[in-house]
Amino acid sequence: MITARTRAIDMVSSKVDVVDSSKDVLGESAIWDRKAQLLWWVDGIGQKIHRLDPAKGEKKSWPLGEEVGSIGLRAKGGLVVGMRSGIYFFDPATGGLDPIVRPETDRPENRFNDGKVCRAGRFWTGTVQANPYAPRGRLWRLDSDLRVHKIMEGITCNNGLSFSPDNRLMYFTDSFSHRVDVFDYDDTDGTIHNRRLFTEIPIGRGICDGSTVDADGCFWTANIDGWCVTRYDPRGRVDMVINLPVRRPTSLCFGGPDLDVLYITTATRRMQQKELDQQPLSGCLLAVNPGVKGLPEPEFAS
Repeated sequence: MITARTRAIDMVSSKVDVVDSSKDVLGESAIWDRKAQLLWWVDGIGQKIHRLDPAKGEKKSWPLGEEVGSIGLRAKGGLVVGMRSGIYFFDPATGGLDPIVRPETDRPENRFNDGKVCRAGRFWTGTVQANPYAPRGRLWRLDSDLRVHKIMEGITCNNGLSFSPDNRLMYFTDSFSHRVDVFDYDDTDGTIHNRRLFTEIPIGRGICDGSTVDADGCFWTANIDGWCVTRYDPRGRVDMVINLPVRRPTSLCFGGPDLDVLYITTATRRMQQKELDQQPLSGCLLAVNPGVKGLPEPEFAS
């Protein structure tokens, strides 16, 4: 719900930095590698992983050959990646993919979608059946011993995975429900329980896509089809709305040397040419300075 304490910031194009002007079909899963000062993200439908060094302006992309839903940093280097067919390790030095597990061979119409590494080093990711959408997705947890555990079923569109600063809460959304839920999280054994409503997405503000949590413990979501990103306080109240010059923001993360830059991926998918002409920054990687800081990105503990 929107309360009197909501602080709206109208971000016109001149106040939005265009970090990368390449046009992703479906930019997703932005993460910041604080050690290397590099930004990673994917073009999910374009089947690519991107890496950018903002200080040098150097970008590299790797084609993968199938849809990619999400990525996470890996303690041993490289990335853990959720793709259409399963979960893999990715080595940027060679561009190679090493398969870990393919838990959904019984549902070939499903693909892995949103994912996040928790602060205890586990990789959480879920699947979606998108043609047509149907509640056949599942949520999985990959542990450091590379065992995978099925956590939930009956999901239509898994999104919005994030963890509180103390790792005691997990945020989750089934996007078409127009709500964000929160679980209590036991990071000793990786279990979730006590699912409850965190916040509802108002009509006209799109749906919750990618998310992150900042250093104050506030939850951020990219509102795809809502022209904005939104910050919620720990009680689920809207604290800040940053309006954008594009309809389809998809994911976000904090980066930069001081973790005070909010990077935002966007999409061109399901947009008509007239709309693309009117929103020339669609598909670009954007950045804003919201006046708050983020947290270091966790690494998969393997």
